[in-house]
Amino acid sequence: MTQQQKETIQDKLFRLKTNTDFVEDILGLSDQELLEGNDPSKYIALEHLLQLSIQIILDVGSHILAQNFHENPATYNDVILSLGKHDIIKADFAKEHEEMAKFRNKLVHDYDNIDRTKVIKYARSSHEVFKTFSKAFTDYIVKSGQNKK
Repeated sequence: MTQQQKETIQDKLFRLKTNTDFVEDILGLSDQELLEGNDPSKYIALEHLLQLSIQIILDVGSHILAQNFHENPATYNDVILSLGKHDIIKADFAKEHEEMAKFRNKLVHDYDNIDRTKVIKYARSSHEVFKTFSKAFTDYIVKSGQNKK
């Protein structure tokens, strides 16, 4: 992995951290405030930040798989599972969170039929999940850089 590729991934992970911080700020509101409040922009921002954050995880994962394992998974679910197969993340964690890709697809393609309470529930559990992916990617970049010395 070139220095430029590492920097690109690091930039994306910084964006993921920023997004996660924004999500946490929004989640300072109660579920009721998000669902029924006078300011629908908070809920809309929450959906968008989740979508972008998941996309970052999928993009970084796809990049690592292509560059380092010459693998191009057929679906976004396969990206998550392949990350587990190659020990970039724990296999059980990958299996537990492979549905993340389907959730992202629902946000992107089925936005008019989405259950807002499920979005909020997902958001409330996303912080640790996103943090785990970010740490795994960072650890992998560091480890792969050490192996080339």
